[in-house]
Amino acid sequence: MSETNSSPTSFFDNPAIYSQLDSLLQLRFHVKRLRLNSQQRLISEKAGYRQAIRKGRGMEFNEVREYAPGDDIRHIDWKVSARTRKYHTKLFTEELERPVLCILEQSPKLFFGSQTRFKSVQALNIAATLGWVTLQEGDRFGGYVFNHLGHKWIEPKHQAKNVLQFLNAATTLQQQVLRPGTRDNWQHHLSQVLPHLKSGTRVYLIGDFLDMEPTFFDTLSHFKRQCEIVLIHVFDPVEADLPSQGILKLTDGENQTDFDTFSSRQLADYHTQYASRFDALQQLSYSLQIPMLSVPTQDNVLESLRAQKVVS
Repeated sequence: MSETNSSPTSFFDNPAIYSQLDSLLQLRFHVKRLRLNSQQRLISEKAGYRQAIRKGRGMEFNEVREYAPGDDIRHIDWKVSARTRKYHTKLFTEELERPVLCILEQSPKLFFGSQTRFKSVQALNIAATLGWVTLQEGDRFGGYVFNHLGHKWIEPKHQAKNVLQFLNAATTLQQQVLRPGTRDNWQHHLSQVLPHLKSGTRVYLIGDFLDMEPTFFDTLSHFKRQCEIVLIHVFDPVEADLPSQGILKLTDGENQTDFDTFSSRQLADYHTQYASRFDALQQLSYSLQIPMLSVPTQDNVLESLRAQKVVS
C-alpha cells in the first residue's frame, strides 16, 4: 500500500490503515440471527481431522452444604469439614453463559496491506464480528489484545459495553503501531491469558502465526485441555504471490531487499517459501486437532467467516 503525503490526522483517519470505531460498531447490525459454530463442527469440516473430545460449558461454585450419601467425594470442602467436624461438600452449577475470548494480535507484524486494508484492520474486523455474534447469542464476551508496547485484558461479561471496551482498547493499541516489523511475542501474551481460562471457554486466536516458536504450540496444548480453540490466520495476497511489476523493494520493517518480479525463478522461490511456512503452521495445528482458518485482507469478513463455517 503506497504512502501518501497526508497529514498525521488524516493518516489515522484512513480506514485502510487504522480501524474506525464507528465501522466496528456498525458490524453489530449485520450479525443478527448468526451463531458461532463449535470447534467440533469446524474440525469436521476439515478433511482428515478426528473428532475432538467435547468439553462442557464449565462449572461455577454455588454453595457448601453438609455431605450426603452419593455426593462426589472429590468435592468435599476439607476446610469447612475440619472447622465444623462434619463433612461438607461443594455444590456447583453449570454455567449458562459460555465465556468466549478473542486473543487479538495488533503488532507491527500486521502493519501491512497491499489490497483494501491492513492486516491489523482485518484482524480487528474479525474480533469485532465474533464479539457481536457472541453477545447476541447470549454468551459472555471478553478478550486480550496486544501490540509490541502493551496489552489489555477484558474479563468476559454479557454486556454490550464489554465489546465496546474491547474495541476501544484494540483501536488504541493499533494506533500505537506506526511502522511494520517482525515482533509479536505471542508466547508471552498466551502465558498472561492462561491463568484467566475457565473450563469450557471458547477461544479465538487472531493474528499472523507464521514462523512461530515451538513453545507457542506447547502453550496451545495447555489451552486445549480446558478450552475450544480456533486459529484464524490473517494474510495479505502479496505475501503468497508477488505481482509481476519489475523490481520491487521488499521490507519487513527492519531489512530491505530488491526483488525482480520479472524473474520466474524468483517468483517461484518466493511462493514456495510462503507455502512452506503456511504448510508448517497448518500441520502443527492439525497435530493438535485445532482448526485453522485463513482470512485475506481484501475479503468481506462476515462472508469469509460464514464460508468457513465459523458462523452460520
